[in-house]
Amino acid sequence: MTSQAHIAILQALLAVACASDVARRRVPNAIVAALAAGGLAARWAGGGVTAAAWGAAAGAGVLALLLPAWATGKLGGGDAKLAAAAAVWLGPSRLIAFLVLSAAAGLPVALATWVARRLELRRLARGGTAAGAEAKASLPRETVPFAVAIAMGALLAMPWSAP
Repeated sequence: MTSQAHIAILQALLAVACASDVARRRVPNAIVAALAAGGLAARWAGGGVTAAAWGAAAGAGVLALLLPAWATGKLGGGDAKLAAAAAVWLGPSRLIAFLVLSAAAGLPVALATWVARRLELRRLARGGTAAGAEAKASLPRETVPFAVAIAMGALLAMPWSAP
């Protein structure tokens, strides 16, 4: 069983990953590593080595599932690793709920990102100066901070089944 302390650690690490992804469109490897290690420790504390092994298998399975999306540029590497690390916490019994909930959460996250981008472009266009046009041209490629959807999916999947 996952304790309240373990869930608080999961929430804190996911919050840091989300903040980084929203601000910089990067999920630091240190956060992903801490999340995976914390998941293994939580599963070990809750069910021993077998539970930890199943958690590791769930993480490996999610990473394998998401590798094609990363390889084709549809998903960032940090997002794929974050999803795998979250899967370690959730284990196999919650994987389907996690993947479905993360995908469902991705739509409003993508929509909010799109709206924010359009508002920023409109603000820059109103400037009408050469500096405004230069700023508009220097905007980074439009990406979605999918860590937010992954975090939502992970947290919503927690109560779906036994660890």
